[in-house]
Amino acid sequence: MMTAPGRVRPSPGPVEATPRVLCVGATSESWLALSRALRPLRCVALQVPSLESAFLEVQHTRPSLVLVHWRQLVAGAGMGLRALKLRLGGDGPPVVLVAEPETPAEVLEVGDAEGVEDCLLSPLRTHELRARLAMLTEGGVPAAPVRASRVRSRLLLLAGASGPLAWSGLGALLEACGHRILYSATVGGGAARVAEHGERPDLVVSREGAPGVPRSLPSPRLQPLLAGVPSLTLDADAPVRPASLLPRLHALLGREDASLRVEARVRFCCPVSFGEAGPRGAEWRSGVSSALSPGGLLVRTLVPAKAGTAVELHILLPTLGERLETHGVVAWAHAYAPRNGVSHPYGMGVRFLGMGPPRLMQLRQLCQAEVRP
Repeated sequence: MMTAPGRVRPSPGPVEATPRVLCVGATSESWLALSRALRPLRCVALQVPSLESAFLEVQHTRPSLVLVHWRQLVAGAGMGLRALKLRLGGDGPPVVLVAEPETPAEVLEVGDAEGVEDCLLSPLRTHELRARLAMLTEGGVPAAPVRASRVRSRLLLLAGASGPLAWSGLGALLEACGHRILYSATVGGGAARVAEHGERPDLVVSREGAPGVPRSLPSPRLQPLLAGVPSLTLDADAPVRPASLLPRLHALLGREDASLRVEARVRFCCPVSFGEAGPRGAEWRSGVSSALSPGGLLVRTLVPAKAGTAVELHILLPTLGERLETHGVVAWAHAYAPRNGVSHPYGMGVRFLGMGPPRLMQLRQLCQAEVRP
């Protein structure tokens, strides 16, 4: 008797010593370049021609990393990628989109909507692949000691919220600020999540039940976990306005200037290359922007620069066929690591520095064009 295949969930923790890279896309010159880049990395490279064949391949293969060529998202509008992500499971390997400078913005938007966690620009460079495989095989690079509270990643408990889009998208905006979020249905359930996670939150925001209904408080055994943690209770009968709440929440966290004006951001997907200044010059890495504002942008990548690092940015604008070059500083960063039930985006938030008036005006025009109906 045949049984329906279930989700493939790799065992938790670091992947095997010999990583497997699954390449999804038809054979082409760019894929041959990918094979050449993978050859010196001592990994097993597997190739399938389509997302449908990748869906079948992962039934008996546990890849460490999945690379999807951008042309795979054109015909099916991302439906095949959605099915593949479900098959890999929430604890599965990261999915990286392989893009080119001419990749349409619409394709990048589909990848962002379907959960792509990173983007590599073709022609692929060996050091970029090596950095991502190192993050996977080593289970994440240990974070450097935090010297300033402004760069620390805060843990927030949202009690009464079902996910990032609840409360008019407040959770999504907080994640875009670099915060890590624990979502729970009740305060009592949130305390249990804190105990499971093993880390006290920096702030508790609650909004549960109808007006006049008492909140479900944590049990006496769990109450000490939230003792002394700042909290904010939202009116259950009033609509949540994230733009007005963000400054208040950041004031409670001591991060009044750390929001990067996320309430002014618009969804804007484009390839981004960034380099850190060093003794031997910048080593360029790539990612994809998923949100943009005149003050900064959110870059999805498994290997971000560390918080507080000055970076040079090359932002490819597919709609204009131009490349915007500017400088910035990393306000927050989340490199690849097991999430353990915590919701946050992989990547970094970058605040622009020293952008001249012409480029700033161009960014404002782009943002205004995106929000027009």
